[in-house]
Amino acid sequence: MWKTIQQDIPDSLPNPPEPLALGDNLRAIRLDRGLTLTALAAQSGVSAASLSRIEGAQLSPTFDVLVKICKGLDLAIPELLNYRRMQRLSGWRSLARAGQGRVIETPQYRLEPLCDDVAAKPYLVFRATILARSLEAFEALQSHPGQEQIVVQSGRVRVHTEHYAPVDLGPGDSFAFDSAMGHALISLSDAPAEVLWVCDLHETP
Repeated sequence: MWKTIQQDIPDSLPNPPEPLALGDNLRAIRLDRGLTLTALAAQSGVSAASLSRIEGAQLSPTFDVLVKICKGLDLAIPELLNYRRMQRLSGWRSLARAGQGRVIETPQYRLEPLCDDVAAKPYLVFRATILARSLEAFEALQSHPGQEQIVVQSGRVRVHTEHYAPVDLGPGDSFAFDSAMGHALISLSDAPAEVLWVCDLHETP
């Protein structure tokens, strides 16, 4: 579905990931559709003030806010993250080299989308660093349509979910849950934990 470019393996370590131009993409989509901030706020349920701050790179949205914005625009998240970079092809494939991805940083998580230039995929995969150290880092447990699964790569993680007692996970442990249920991840280890995070945004049957 997407054009991919063959690249040589670098001889040296790659540069650190660069921040995702989320605000620029959001503004471009909104203006291309002739929407005011007020109109997009009405469609998405995200305030015009918050949308303005996101466009101006003054606010890092949480994942569930991203979901609301995409739902209001009738877009898949990869289409928002890669606006104007994607071409629809059949027989698609995509490559994500270690350390060369872009990042979405929120107060709670640092998310590196992997192979996110393919909008045909019904799921998203992130390399995630868990920055939050306690539930106080969250205004509330986050929830949105879909299902998720995490696999801990390093460190220790505590998963808080609505209706259930917290679960502590270590390297190699995996945990799956209904995204419509409130949830939050926090790091328990000295260094921020790293997880592989898979999100399917389709509503649970």
